[in-house]
Amino acid sequence: MKVAGRAIRVLAAALVLAGCGGGDVPADRAGATKKGAAKLLVIGIDSADWRLLDPLMAAGRLPHLKAFRAQAASGRMESFYPLEKSPLLWASICTGVEPAVHGVDSFVKGSDQKPVTGSAWHAPAIWDILGAAGRSTLISGMWTTFPARAINGVMVSDYLPYGRERERPLAGLVHPDSLSEAVVACRVDPQTLSHDQLARFLPAGADLAALEQTYPQQMQKLRDIWAADLGYLNVARRLKDQRDFDLFFFYLRGPDMISHGFYHYLAFAPADWHGDQAELATFKGVVESYYEWADEVTGEVLSWFPADHPTIIASDHGFYGPRDEGKGTVEHSEWGIFMVRSPLHLPGVTFGHLKLLDICPTMLALLDLPPAVDMPGAVLAEGLTAQGQDRVAHIEKNRVPSYLALRPAVGSGVVETDDKVEEEIRRQLRSLGYIK
Repeated sequence: MKVAGRAIRVLAAALVLAGCGGGDVPADRAGATKKGAAKLLVIGIDSADWRLLDPLMAAGRLPHLKAFRAQAASGRMESFYPLEKSPLLWASICTGVEPAVHGVDSFVKGSDQKPVTGSAWHAPAIWDILGAAGRSTLISGMWTTFPARAINGVMVSDYLPYGRERERPLAGLVHPDSLSEAVVACRVDPQTLSHDQLARFLPAGADLAALEQTYPQQMQKLRDIWAADLGYLNVARRLKDQRDFDLFFFYLRGPDMISHGFYHYLAFAPADWHGDQAELATFKGVVESYYEWADEVTGEVLSWFPADHPTIIASDHGFYGPRDEGKGTVEHSEWGIFMVRSPLHLPGVTFGHLKLLDICPTMLALLDLPPAVDMPGAVLAEGLTAQGQDRVAHIEKNRVPSYLALRPAVGSGVVETDDKVEEEIRRQLRSLGYIK
């Protein structure tokens, strides 16, 4: 099936849903953005959990997330196993189909633990579906998106923080390639973060130079994680005015990584901690302070859009902290967060829960596109206005059979590899317990 033919069918479904009539869409509409098309902001906060957010909100430490929740319908998001594999979960969120269909199932593959790359995607993501309808996306930092593939919009891959020592950046860090220089300039070198900057995560008055000497691994981990998130924030700042994107997908990986590195300090009371009490006191507040920073970033990203701009804030799972379930130490929880602000949803209401595979159909519905019949999830049907109830019912009745024909091409072009970059990625994954 030719791409133009796919685009016509997707556009036809979108126009039917918009109440513009049915039938075939003229060939000259293929690839054209629908006038007045719905737009959506998505903020992904990896591993965000209400059990951590609720008390921080109550204490006034997350003012932007608290204010957004008052404007949104919110509730729990039920994830699925294996909870520890974020690439698998985010690919499921972005495609609306199960791992057996979309193909992304781990961080690495093979006995040599090669990092999984974008060639693993066997199902179209939401940006592929939008692209077929002539609509644009900005997506950056999402798992397994190296090399960045051609989409209608901008894709900044998950390899941006790596290989900073290379004489020239890896090919494929960003699509379109014309943005490579601007995007690479957004990187933050972890070693350039000053003690004054890092002090926000550590006890007041702490001697940062001394901490670097006493706890070099913890301090380097904090530097690496924050620098990567700061780099992607710089990317979003740099590219937000590139065009009026239909889908602006801002993703923060750092909250999950910081939790893997530091949640055990938060989880233990001093009386139950059998290690160095000074170490516990130094790092006990890192996770909560990192969420304070994530809240500031959320407020900034929200400020780039009109106050009523349709927006989703979601995680892929929650985070318990270390606990023993008889099969080794488990840290993730099956309950993440989900908040949605749109004209279809009642502000301030709490719904029961939705499932992870419901997120993609819900995103598509907010973009005036129908989910597919072969997507197992449902459009969120709780917390709706009367108009929203009618709209969701209409959308569910008009699902298209499948979007799988829009799957990305596999194996096209030559992927540049670098053994040092791959080992850098494996070292970080090992340090956070993702792989052995």
